[in-house]
Amino acid sequence: MIREAILFGGALYILITLAQIIDRPIIWLEGLVVSVVLAGATAYYLMQDEHNLHQSEIIALWAAVLLFLIYGVLKYGGFL
Repeated sequence: MIREAILFGGALYILITLAQIIDRPIIWLEGLVVSVVLAGATAYYLMQDEHNLHQSEIIALWAAVLLFLIYGVLKYGGFL
């Protein structure tokens, strides 16, 4: 059930991105990149190898945490 929800969510976000491209044609390149990344991430999540999937999820989680920390430090330091 979770895999189907991820697939549905990925497809929905890709459709939203395509609607944004149609609404604002000037962002076609960014929209295309976002759509490709979303499709790749959704397809990667449908893997059958649970160990590699878990490891990738942990890496993505810690990358998000560290990027948020870096953003906070840069914002607090006045660089942003």
